[in-house]
Amino acid sequence: MMLVFAIDYPMEVAAKKQVAREQIRADYQWLKSDLDKQTKQLKDFFIQSDTLDPSCSSTTLLALRQAHFHISNVAEFGVVNPDGYLTCTSWGAPPEPIKTIGPKPVKSQQLRYFGPIHTNYIGEAALVIAKTRSDGFEINALLPQPLLSRKINELDRPYDFVALVDAKLGVPITIVGGYTLPLDYDLFPLTKTTELNDHRFDDTHQHYLLAEPVKDIPSLALVVAVNVDTLYRGVYTPPLASISLYVFVFVLLFFFSKAYHQNYRSRKNELINHLNSGDFINFYQLIWNANTKQFAGVEVLVRLNHPLEGVLTPNRFLPDIESNSLNLALTYAVIENITEDLVKLTQWHPTLKVNINITGEHLKDDKFKQLALELNTQIPHLVLEITENELIESDDTEVIETITLFREQGVRVAIDDFGTGYAGLQYLKSLPFDILKIDQSYTAAIGTNSQLAILLDALIELAKKLEIDIVAEGVETQAQADYLLAKEVYFHQGWLYHKAQGIEQLISKKL
Repeated sequence: MMLVFAIDYPMEVAAKKQVAREQIRADYQWLKSDLDKQTKQLKDFFIQSDTLDPSCSSTTLLALRQAHFHISNVAEFGVVNPDGYLTCTSWGAPPEPIKTIGPKPVKSQQLRYFGPIHTNYIGEAALVIAKTRSDGFEINALLPQPLLSRKINELDRPYDFVALVDAKLGVPITIVGGYTLPLDYDLFPLTKTTELNDHRFDDTHQHYLLAEPVKDIPSLALVVAVNVDTLYRGVYTPPLASISLYVFVFVLLFFFSKAYHQNYRSRKNELINHLNSGDFINFYQLIWNANTKQFAGVEVLVRLNHPLEGVLTPNRFLPDIESNSLNLALTYAVIENITEDLVKLTQWHPTLKVNINITGEHLKDDKFKQLALELNTQIPHLVLEITENELIESDDTEVIETITLFREQGVRVAIDDFGTGYAGLQYLKSLPFDILKIDQSYTAAIGTNSQLAILLDALIELAKKLEIDIVAEGVETQAQADYLLAKEVYFHQGWLYHKAQGIEQLISKKL
């Protein structure tokens, strides 16, 4: 019996450690894929801009501003002549060419970075991503440091640090946390994906580290590290105190060990088990009508009520849900949860709008269509939010027919996180949307000199002309709320009004 325990216990510890590292990898890949996606957008735009007139003509300004609208986290695009003088920006032409802080354009036409630098146009430090054109001019984009840091801070696990660094020298460019490097291991120059398990660093602690060059800018790298004491907290079972407890553990191992290793051999099986066990639960975030001073609806947000780790936010499980093609199964669970909460919700607020997040995949799934239409008959108002980045081709006949069917049945359709992807304007032109939800990055720009603040006003005017309702996401301050109200944007969503809660906490709130 003791021998069995002595053999199985180390295996269980090793398995839990592996799960902990996989969760770090999932976080890392979520952040890395987002970074790779943005640099790919910049690369594609820079290639398309090789023949733009560098003299800041109206055509050039239009192209720069359209890119500014479609590519998130960029505060300014600029054109620099071969002598290193700024001749044009997405803000307009400077009164006279300005000597840039960065280096002159180099001959290589590969993407590169420099900085951070401080510019008068945006009034804050920014990382510069640049490419030299075939005529020797440079086109570049400024990514403000605060926006990069905010993206890093979206990770909810307590990392020792998350950093963008120079892949050759290891110098941090943007960092959240305390930067530290491994002892007895030359991490830089970094040319490939690197994983260090339980390695000792120069802060005297052991860390688990992941590092990889950015796909289209290999001179930049994303590095994360977490202290192994934090990473493996709760992994080690406390020592058994008596023979009876050994017997108890032995019996449990005898009956459950085989099932445990079969059911949790893969991350997909683990997620399926959570789905089958009802571990995915609904949280609800209220949407405020600033005109009537009342709550008008709720957005349904999903959480994983993990039996060991507690309530987990989507960045801890959503990348694995998507990579294992479990999006539809998760949505079925969300709708089932809404049905169970329905009586409490409608008694608490009889006219409440209920918003559900979906992707283009859902619009082609017959079971989802049936569930959504059935749910629509049971609640006062159903709204389907389709993320701009996730929608399929806007000329897809089945997508258009499904959206039209939903609207004919009284279901409203919203485009979510508007302004963060390539095709926002094309979707508005081609697809019948009722609601435009402005991404929180635009709301955060209110009261700043950022180009996003200017684009926010343009988005509001566009929605008004198209007679589409507007919801502003990420409203966190009264100043932001007042500004939106002055612009006749009445529907607000954010922490200023309400943080997402479970059903029991929600209905205890007085309306």
